[in-house]
Amino acid sequence: MKKIYLVGLAFALLTASCDDVLEKTSSTQLPTIDAIYSVADLTNAVNGVYEKQATEVGSYGAEFTLLADLRSGDFQSISTVNHAGPMYRYQTGKNDEMVYSFYKLFYNSLARLNNVLAAAENLEGADVDILKGELYAMRALYHFDLARVFAKLPSTTDMNDLGIVLSTEVYPTDYIGTRATLQQTYDQILKDIETALPLLSKDKQTGHINYWGALAIRARAYLYLEKNKEALADCKEIIASSPYKLYTRDEYIGAWDKEGTNEAIFEILVTPNYNAQRNSIGYFTHASGYGECAATESFLEELAKHPGDIRTELFAKETDNGYDGTYPQKYKGRDGQIYVNNPKVVRLSEVYLIAAEAALKAGDTSAAAGYMNTLRKNRIENYTDVASITLDDILLERRLELFTEGHTAWDAWRNGKSVNNKFVGEVKPGDYRTIMAIPIGEITVSRGQLIQNPGYYSFIHKYLLILEDVPLHHG
Repeated sequence: MKKIYLVGLAFALLTASCDDVLEKTSSTQLPTIDAIYSVADLTNAVNGVYEKQATEVGSYGAEFTLLADLRSGDFQSISTVNHAGPMYRYQTGKNDEMVYSFYKLFYNSLARLNNVLAAAENLEGADVDILKGELYAMRALYHFDLARVFAKLPSTTDMNDLGIVLSTEVYPTDYIGTRATLQQTYDQILKDIETALPLLSKDKQTGHINYWGALAIRARAYLYLEKNKEALADCKEIIASSPYKLYTRDEYIGAWDKEGTNEAIFEILVTPNYNAQRNSIGYFTHASGYGECAATESFLEELAKHPGDIRTELFAKETDNGYDGTYPQKYKGRDGQIYVNNPKVVRLSEVYLIAAEAALKAGDTSAAAGYMNTLRKNRIENYTDVASITLDDILLERRLELFTEGHTAWDAWRNGKSVNNKFVGEVKPGDYRTIMAIPIGEITVSRGQLIQNPGYYSFIHKYLLILEDVPLHHG
């Protein structure tokens, strides 16, 4: 296969902290990469890497966390303000601003991260090692999520199919990268996690990835790769040895506007002064905001089948701005500030659900039921254990537990199942729309050498590919 080129992204680094430094220090006083001489400087720089994913359009603190839910059959855009709505309606083509925002933000984050990591090589000490471990773990996470958006899921194609452009070092501004295969993409994700684990702390670190967060990210990647025994092993270690505990029924409703809760293995800090404003997850998920992420009638019908399940109480009817609907209540905001919600990127509940799915697929049905029973006892009043479960049971449990946390559509597609989106109807796992287009600007700047994802080709790009005898479809 020909090499596919993409002009590398190089962005200025704003090494701001999203905690104390952001609240107390002017951006003009923050250290540049060339001025990282101490652990304190490095800490501020690492915090700046996290901050980008709390405040920018397309970040975890904004649209990215809602993408997989809006593309599923469980949520819909009530209003027509058209910020998150095009994601719900599958109208994010190669010219779409949101597609560009995802692409730009994650590569921008990687460019910043790699610069900080390079600066960290000049420092030594246990604290430095921990910070480096966080950077490697974040690099794995960002590549993983880029792959979910812009490449086929491993279970739906051959691993020699196209992955993403990898960003693993500091590049010159005129650098042209190659689009890796899917195998190379996931190999890099696992390699970075493997590098991170021995460096990371096992203590709770609110707002930072620790050892358990990196292990959970690897378990998630293993599940996508259908490496079920490996995913289960990581989950068993987290469940047995980490400091995290499942929310009880009494804790569940009040856990969402708090920081450092029992289940939050990795959350990104958002503050009243540093947040995504009207692009924040809270603003999208309430009628008083944009009203673009309300439950569908079919999901409400499903919720009604689960009396006594505390999770069904995290929905409420809202009528502000005429955006009448039933909205999720996970992102009401701390102290009533709708913009201020920490996205919980990894929770212990997900680890239990990964364990259940991995155990079932590995043939241990009893263990799979055990993980589900433990979770359900903490959610459902007067719950009675079940002896066995099915894959459909697990996927439904994931919908009930992890709604608006960034999983639903991908969970269906990676398991060979369709989603029934209210606006466009059935979207099968092989549908080209399950993957977003590479932004047309990136195709243009690569002089046509970057192969677009199937279904999004322009006429001139098709013509160039035919001339160069490059197949239009792979895998």
